[in-house]
Amino acid sequence: MAGYSVIIIGYGNDLRGDDAAGRVAAERLAALQIPDVQVLSEHQLVPEHAALLAQAHMAIFIDADLSGCPIVRVTHLTPGATWSAMGHTASPEGLLSLATTVYGQSPHSWLIRIPAVHDNLGASLSPQTEDGISEAVEIVRHLIASFR
Repeated sequence: MAGYSVIIIGYGNDLRGDDAAGRVAAERLAALQIPDVQVLSEHQLVPEHAALLAQAHMAIFIDADLSGCPIVRVTHLTPGATWSAMGHTASPEGLLSLATTVYGQSPHSWLIRIPAVHDNLGASLSPQTEDGISEAVEIVRHLIASFR
């Protein structure tokens, strides 16, 4: 769908415990039905997202963070130097670069990383990740309000 001011893409593997954090956060944000915001819950980022990003004014990517960092981290993103993809997946910076290269523009963008404890197949979300998802939803709401 074209013409949204803000696009949110939560991504991760919903079969692997805390790795689903980005998708769960996106689904909670979609349930809020924030006007002029398109929310996607995806297994992975793909090159096709570049067309949507080029039409938005703001993009927020949400992903799990298995690095061991115990806090939700927010990073302002800029397009990567070049587009690169392994197979059919992409990074947020790579998608921004692709949007800029192909469509001539990319949105103001942020990456929100939610602390994740495990990515075991079939596991449920850990309490730490559940708390991080709630915090990430509030951060996204604040970012959108500040942007407008």
